[in-house]
Amino acid sequence: MSAPIKKLRNLRSCEGYSFVDFLIVLVIILIVVTYVWTQVIQAQRTQLRSNAAQQFAAYLETARGDSVRRRATEAVRMAQVTVLNDRFYTVITDANGDGVLDPPIVVNLTDQLLTMNGPFPRTFMFNSSGKPLDSSQNPIAPTQVIFANAGGKSAVTLSGAGKATFVQAGTQSMQNP
Repeated sequence: MSAPIKKLRNLRSCEGYSFVDFLIVLVIILIVVTYVWTQVIQAQRTQLRSNAAQQFAAYLETARGDSVRRRATEAVRMAQVTVLNDRFYTVITDANGDGVLDPPIVVNLTDQLLTMNGPFPRTFMFNSSGKPLDSSQNPIAPTQVIFANAGGKSAVTLSGAGKATFVQAGTQSMQNP
């Protein structure tokens, strides 16, 4: 009979985790989850901004290629991208290839919580040789359109020859708006 009593005493003497131990583990888990969540949100912001800047660069290249393909010499035939304000821009090209510019595509950056730098409005037209012109058909000096959100900045550089290039966030060549 002494053996069962000894086992019963061992069970009673076993101490479990205290409430404080449980709270410490819970706090550590919450800290790790919060850190991971923050990193995921930051990565999403960076990805949204990069995608928007790359899409803008692609639209510039599409407009340039369209004007070259159609040998546009008059402003009414030139494909163009117009930055209307810090959240909207339009794209006018001949997407269906019928020789006539299509109605503008309006791109809204509001849902993505992105902004673009000014001045506004800013039009990028392309002539038959692919060179960028402003709305008055004057050549455009190399310029950047900067996309910004809470996660940082990305930019699209438009060269004097009309080549649009996406610039990764945080590089030295990015100018402040």
